[in-house]
Amino acid sequence: MNRRWRPAVFFEAEGLGGGGGSLITDDQPGGSPEGNQGDTDNNPPAGNNPPGGEGNPGQVPGWVSGLTADLRENELVKAHAKPSDFVKAALAWKSKADGAIVKPGEGATPEEVEAYHKAMGIPAKAEEYQLAENELLGKDFTKAQRELFLKNGLTQDQAKALYEENVKQLQSGAEALKQANQTARAEAETALKKEFGESYTQKLSEARTALKRFAPADVISYLDKTGLGNNPGLIKMFAAIQAQIGGDSLLGGSNAGGGTDPKEEVKRRFPNSPQMYS
Repeated sequence: MNRRWRPAVFFEAEGLGGGGGSLITDDQPGGSPEGNQGDTDNNPPAGNNPPGGEGNPGQVPGWVSGLTADLRENELVKAHAKPSDFVKAALAWKSKADGAIVKPGEGATPEEVEAYHKAMGIPAKAEEYQLAENELLGKDFTKAQRELFLKNGLTQDQAKALYEENVKQLQSGAEALKQANQTARAEAETALKKEFGESYTQKLSEARTALKRFAPADVISYLDKTGLGNNPGLIKMFAAIQAQIGGDSLLGGSNAGGGTDPKEEVKRRFPNSPQMYS
């Protein structure tokens, strides 16, 4: 009797965990079960992302695949999950750009610069800055501040805020200097009274007389404003000068010594101080 030939078929024993299955029956196309056991993400290939971009974090939205290569790699583009999100953002950016004030670049025309200044609130002239003049600092200070602000393109609000802060700091510094001068004066008075004793008033008067006689008005003003006139050494020096040259009789009046013209004597003793005998 003729028998039809049949291929031998072998089955894996159940429970042995061996074998590899077949491509057509495997639930994981392209690989064996063992090869996919470690893959728990089950992520679809990058080219098959959902069109709306609702994939796993870090995936490129599907709509981006329709763009050219240079745009697909743009981080700004990839940040939007849907085309509509990107369009909304682009329209918002355009709205902001249309209302922005752009600073003119190199080669800008005078008209462009003027339009920019007007839009920003920058005055055309330094005098147009609305700054309150300060009695302590004077008009020259305020004028210099206005010119500086215009040179640096400050707006009215910026200039006003900076000016007021400058005035505040300078006033604070002046007050601190005043306090320091008062302290120095008290300390000098104490030291000189201790040194001169009962002669303190006379010595101070002699020092003041010599200062007025020899020092120009601007020097006296400088010593007064800076507080240097409180220096004990300076006071003793002028007191000693007055004691050396004597009173007004040396510059005119009675000639106690006789025989010598007082002015000639002053010239001889102070050849570099013509103001003493002119």
